[in-house]
Amino acid sequence: MQGNSFDHLVGDAYAVVAKPERLLKLLNDLQSPTATDEAVLQPHFANVIQLLNEIDPSVGSDFATYQLVAEENPSSKADLAITDRLQIIDFNANIFDDIKMELMQPLPDWMLGFDRAAITQLTNLMKGSDGAKSAIFRLHKSPDDEAGMLFAVGVSGKDKIIAEFHAMRLRWNDRSGAAFAATLELTQTEQKLAEHIVNGLTVREFADQRKRSLATARTQLKALLRKLAIGSQTDLISLYAGFHSAYLTSQFVENVADSTIQSRRLPLPDGSDLPYEIYGAPEGAPVLYLHATVDGAYLSQRQLDAVNGQGLRVIAPWLPFYAGSSMNNHGLDAVDEFVDRLIFLLDSLKIKSCVVVTARVSAPYGLAAVQRDPERFCGLVMAGGVLPADDANDFSHLALGYRAPLRLAKIAPSFVRLYFAATAAMVRRGQGAAFFESIYGDSAADIEALHRLDVVQLMKRSMQRTFEDGYEATAQQAVLTASDWSRYCHDIDAPVKMICGKEDGLAPPKMAEKFCRLYGFTLLGPLENVGSLAIHQVPEMVFGEARKIAKS
Repeated sequence: MQGNSFDHLVGDAYAVVAKPERLLKLLNDLQSPTATDEAVLQPHFANVIQLLNEIDPSVGSDFATYQLVAEENPSSKADLAITDRLQIIDFNANIFDDIKMELMQPLPDWMLGFDRAAITQLTNLMKGSDGAKSAIFRLHKSPDDEAGMLFAVGVSGKDKIIAEFHAMRLRWNDRSGAAFAATLELTQTEQKLAEHIVNGLTVREFADQRKRSLATARTQLKALLRKLAIGSQTDLISLYAGFHSAYLTSQFVENVADSTIQSRRLPLPDGSDLPYEIYGAPEGAPVLYLHATVDGAYLSQRQLDAVNGQGLRVIAPWLPFYAGSSMNNHGLDAVDEFVDRLIFLLDSLKIKSCVVVTARVSAPYGLAAVQRDPERFCGLVMAGGVLPADDANDFSHLALGYRAPLRLAKIAPSFVRLYFAATAAMVRRGQGAAFFESIYGDSAADIEALHRLDVVQLMKRSMQRTFEDGYEATAQQAVLTASDWSRYCHDIDAPVKMICGKEDGLAPPKMAEKFCRLYGFTLLGPLENVGSLAIHQVPEMVFGEARKIAKS
């Protein structure tokens, strides 16, 4: 990736600010970076994260829009609707009144300004080849209409694809425009030009107003687009539209902490603290539960029922950097430091021995604990899991949403923070469907679990804590998962059980069987209708196995 290819990548990165769902396209483009690429791209990734935070400051405070499938937009009838063959099936005669238009006729080339790139973009949008389901286009009412109008386009349908165009009423706002210009360090001329473009006027009109030549105005536009690392006027409009929407929303966000989600906090010898939750019977058999990335240390109602049904007392500490906690180390070193903290936690609670339960990516922490002190941590139940990133594990078995961030975590850690910043923004804006599909879309069982009301409620609450201090916690998880942590799998004297689902995309059955055979662990499964989310799909089995170990 050299030369002009960087301009494309940087442009896609900045496009994430306006449309966080563009993250998935960026993932595809960043499949094979090199160490030198990281040095070039890192400052741009950092800028995008800053932009996301500045225009969307509700990090950790509002995930009310979390959902797997975006709600249908109850907006008015489309001003133009076309098929995936670009045939017109409906139009607003009040807008397109300059020429005669007929239904089922092809979209005229002049309507997109004779712009082949725009036609290609629209075709790709209809095909879903770039991962996006919406975009902004400038349509012209006749071959002589130079200015045109801006339309927001959404694609819907599966068997019968339809694109609906809605005329945009977007206009430059003085307050958000000033913040936009300040954030992107625009000159006064650049700000005026951006305002001009957003308001739907042409470059020629800008030149006329400022009494400059058209060539000068075009040069200024090219310089502005280059500065913002974007490729077109519509990209500029898209960038501003996303900024404007998030900026106005942020003016009404009250960052008031919810007292119902405050954790217990254990002061530690180094001056920091360890946040944790406790569930179940006070006198029940103790179980240490280590959560997955965005599940957090909370339990759903079904999980609570399973815990209470087994008569367990669950202690659920938040993993490193979660819920306002800090660590002295990162990566594998953070694992060893965290195990020290777990021992200190058990001492403070006067727990001599307990079983450990892990969910997916927390497996390395659980294995490190039982390896370190098999008397204190007397057994481990892994509800699904990840596999050590040794030479044999190149992540090729993972879905794109997992595979790309893990590969990049080894080479471009700055991108991992961008990945989770954009993910958080997507979910907060009610656009999380593409993200979850990119991770769990191959498993019908996982998608079904993510639709369950108890899981939705858990995710809303947990993501609020996960992202309240930024993205260090999730970045640590990605870096750890992308590491070869197999050193924690050797010489374990406590029983280790791994629950495997037939649809598990993180540790597919054949790979899970090989992993357990190599280290002498017990494989339970593969189970029907169970994927990577076993902790949500079979919590009764998970905590039942923990109870068996506790009683043995």
